Amino acid sequence: MDGTALAAWGTRVAAIAAPDERDLAPAITLAYAAGGRARRDLYRRAGHTPGGIGGGLVTVLPQLLDALAYAAREVGDALGSAQLGNLVSATALLISLRRRSDPDAPRDPGTSPGSGTGPGEPTVAAVHAAEQLADRLRSRGVPPPDADRLACELLAGLLNSPERSGAAAFLDRLVAAEPPEPTVRTGGRLFGRRRRVRVQVRAADPPAAPGPATDGTDPDGPDGPGDTP
Repeated sequence: MDGTALAAWGTRVAAIAAPDERDLAPAITLAYAAGGRARRDLYRRAGHTPGGIGGGLVTVLPQLLDALAYAAREVGDALGSAQLGNLVSATALLISLRRRSDPDAPRDPGTSPGSGTGPGEPTVAAVHAAEQLADRLRSRGVPPPDADRLACELLAGLLNSPERSGAAAFLDRLVAAEPPEPTVRTGGRLFGRRRRVRVQVRAADPPAAPGPATDGTDPDGPDGPGDTP
C-alpha cells in the first residue's frame, strides 16, 4: 500500500470515529506509519494533553491508529468473521462489550450474543476485537466510557465499510516500519497487555552464623570461646 492509499485509509478512520480530524488525518497517519520519532511525537503532542498537532488542537486519531495497530490481529479476525450483508450496529457492539464485562447484565431472549446471526448482532471475534481496541485506548489515557464508544464505532465502521477488503493491507502498513509498543507507560505505571514474568523460587539459604553482639555481651556465653582468658 502506497502513501496515498495509506493516507486515504487514515482519513476513512477519522471519518468513522473522529470526524473533526479528517483534515489532519493524512499527516497523522503517515507519521504513525513511519514509526520512530515521528510516531512518538504524536503521543507527546496529541490526545488529552495541550499542544496537540495543528496549533493546540486536541486529537484522538493517533490513539485510534495505535489501537488498530495493537489489535491488528483481532480486528483482522473480526473482519474475516463478519457475515455478508449483516451490518453490525455500533450500539449492539457496545452492548455486547459491556455484557462481556458484566455477565449478569439482562439479555434479550430473542438473540444469541456474539453469534453474529441476528440483525446487527456482532460475532464473538468482533466483540473480542472491540475489547482489545478499548483496552488500548484506555491505556493511552482515553476515559473508559469514551474508549468503549470509540472502539465500537471504529470497528463497526470498518466492518460495514464497502472497502473493508483493503483493511488488512492498511493494518499491515501501519505496523510495517515499527510494531506498536506492547505496553504503554503513563505516570509511572505500566499499561497494556500484561507481561508474563517467570518467577524462580530459589532454595532457602543456610542460616547465617551468629555475628558479634552489639550490646556488649558475648554470644558464646561466659564459658564459650570468646571468654578464654
